[in-house]
Amino acid sequence: MRVQPGAIARRLLHSGAPRQTLWSFLDDGGSNGGAYQYSLRHSQPEPPVLASIREAALVRDPVEAQKMISPLQGAFMRHLVRSQRPQTVLELGCYVGYSALWLAHGLQSLPGLSPPKLWTCERDSGIANLAKDNIKAAGLADTVHVLNASAKHVLEEWDSQQKLDLVFVDANKSACQLYYDLIMDRDLLSDHGQIIVDNVLFHGQVHPLIGDSGVSSAGPGSNIAHKMHRFNEHVAIDQRTDQVLLPMFDGLLLIQRVK
Repeated sequence: MRVQPGAIARRLLHSGAPRQTLWSFLDDGGSNGGAYQYSLRHSQPEPPVLASIREAALVRDPVEAQKMISPLQGAFMRHLVRSQRPQTVLELGCYVGYSALWLAHGLQSLPGLSPPKLWTCERDSGIANLAKDNIKAAGLADTVHVLNASAKHVLEEWDSQQKLDLVFVDANKSACQLYYDLIMDRDLLSDHGQIIVDNVLFHGQVHPLIGDSGVSSAGPGSNIAHKMHRFNEHVAIDQRTDQVLLPMFDGLLLIQRVK
């Protein structure tokens, strides 16, 4: 029996998987799937080694694999890195290393006297080792360094003299505000450094929490969606940063330090 893409999408949305980039499952219905495939065909192609890593993760655990960004989002992240030219990058939430490798491909093309460095963290030791193997297979072990630790621990222990030009937050969604506050309160960002937070619209559950009055309601929505809304509000009123929230993928919040 053929499983309908919509049924797969609904199952994933209710599985606890944190990724909403499900358009690749919707090719047979609606306009979104077609738009996604069209955009993919006209964007930076996915490197073969990354495609192999993504496909292996999907075979290994199709639900957990939704933690990965999509190939289109990967191309977008690579483009951002090429545009910003960061020297020191930290990713919070590594999984199998797929998004870190997209970032690293952007770093590889940057001119400079010293090669850029990217650190990524994964608290599960087995998954961290898998990420290390994937990064080594991609030939980028000199650029990407995997830390077997939680995002909170990494931020608490990070040397505040080693400023971060870019932080990509894709770890525990309930702790985004904690991560943000650790970065800002510990003064970890370089001048005009940027934080990119993924999944800030969390399966489309965040924006319905706001009624016509503009006040968060106590209506339907997961606990994570409520926390994500409070985080978005927290960043919006913080005078230390500028921000733009993009309704693309599962919601991307781009935050830049202002001096």
